[in-house]
Amino acid sequence: WHMLKVIIADDERLICRLVQTLADWDSLGMEVVAMAENGLEALELVQSERPDILITDIRCLAATDWS
Repeated sequence: WHMLKVIIADDERLICRLVQTLADWDSLGMEVVAMAENGLEALELVQSERPDILITDIRCLAATDWS
């Protein structure tokens, strides 16, 4: 058993921090491994961290080529 890795991505830093703060990640068996402020940063973090879950604002990712 391992903790699920989570990345939070939103172009508003305050929203990222809010999502990180509102959940009791440990009790859910999860840990926030990174936060991204734009789609390109999120893509790079997904590739390097290999998260189990990505929580994102879809508009944050709109300008990123995810192919």
